[in-house]
Amino acid sequence: MFNRLRKLCGRYMRALLPRKLYKLIANGAIIVPAYYKDIIADAETNFDLSLEDTDDKAILLMRKYAHIIDKGLHRVDASPGHSKKYYSILKSLIERLEKTEYATDSTLTWARSKIIAYEHLQVEDNFIPLRGEKPTINVSFEQLEKLVMARRSNRSFSLKKISDEDVIKLKNLANWASSSCNKQPIEIYATNNPELSKECLKYCKGGTGFSEFIPSFWVFTANIRGYVWPSEIFLPSVDTCLGVQNIMLGATTLGLSATILSWAQKDKNEERKIRELLHIPVHHQIIICAVMGMRILLTKLQKGKIYENLVNKSIFRE
Repeated sequence: MFNRLRKLCGRYMRALLPRKLYKLIANGAIIVPAYYKDIIADAETNFDLSLEDTDDKAILLMRKYAHIIDKGLHRVDASPGHSKKYYSILKSLIERLEKTEYATDSTLTWARSKIIAYEHLQVEDNFIPLRGEKPTINVSFEQLEKLVMARRSNRSFSLKKISDEDVIKLKNLANWASSSCNKQPIEIYATNNPELSKECLKYCKGGTGFSEFIPSFWVFTANIRGYVWPSEIFLPSVDTCLGVQNIMLGATTLGLSATILSWAQKDKNEERKIRELLHIPVHHQIIICAVMGMRILLTKLQKGKIYENLVNKSIFRE
């Protein structure tokens, strides 16, 4: 009885009180240390944005519910009658998205195939669980190991621009990484304009010691509308960084060096400036940034001179 009364009071307070006052009362008027306030404010902003009903939220949720249905269709004990709730949600999301800009999205086609397979399960006596085709892989472990070990974070770039074609190749690798419930939330903002890249670099802590010429600047973000806040607060970062690793390795195969720049210590001005420069909407949470370019290959003679200079200036330590 007490719990029901408490929930009823909470519902009326939520409806009648300003949001900030309601949160203060609901959380017991806890005093939060100043160094946590920005983190909490960001989380609250993301929570509010995740409640908005938008088409880009619908595509993320469609992938999520299609993934849930797909898991059931792969079970050896798959049987009719299960997951009806998720089937209904998925079907309504597909119908909605067929009238939007996402109508030709490849994941929409994939989701439709799950609906068809689920409907077959409901009427077939001898349903065969889904199984993916075994891929043919011509890359050995040793080759992959060499690639991983060859990747470098470089801060000096040759005076050569990166082509838009290479950017497109690399960004297409991102969504082939794992992501929670196959939401594929990663959104990439990149520029191949060296002047703009250099300007963006100014607003990244740790963006020091770079050469004057910055060929390309990347911002990796997550569309936070497909997440349940606050329980999934860390998933946007995890999902995005899995895709970033694909890009880092892909860049190495193209002779490029990509250097990650942490965004964890950003301040409000840096956040505002990066969003303005690259036109990043507020519902795309910035996870990390990076610079990319052709690294300068040093000869043995050049390496020796650099080593001597560092020793002479007491910078280098064995």
